[in-house]
Amino acid sequence: MADNRISAPILGTLGTTPATSPVSIARRIAIEAALSLALFHVRRDNPHAAVGRAIRAASMLKQACAEATATTTTTTAGRV
Repeated sequence: MADNRISAPILGTLGTTPATSPVSIARRIAIEAALSLALFHVRRDNPHAAVGRAIRAASMLKQACAEATATTTTTTAGRV
């Protein structure tokens, strides 16, 4: 019987783009975790902890956006 599974490509062989780099993936996971914890604290009626986690997620999002903009600017520099 044939194996119909599609194997995932190895990250190192294809190179990484800014959206699939290990740092970017780790940041996305951290942002999702902070937002999830903020919702957890909202449900537990703990607004101070919820605000703290939401602010942490917002600061990580701001950093990710700044880095994405910088990456886009450097990769498209000199193109018309």
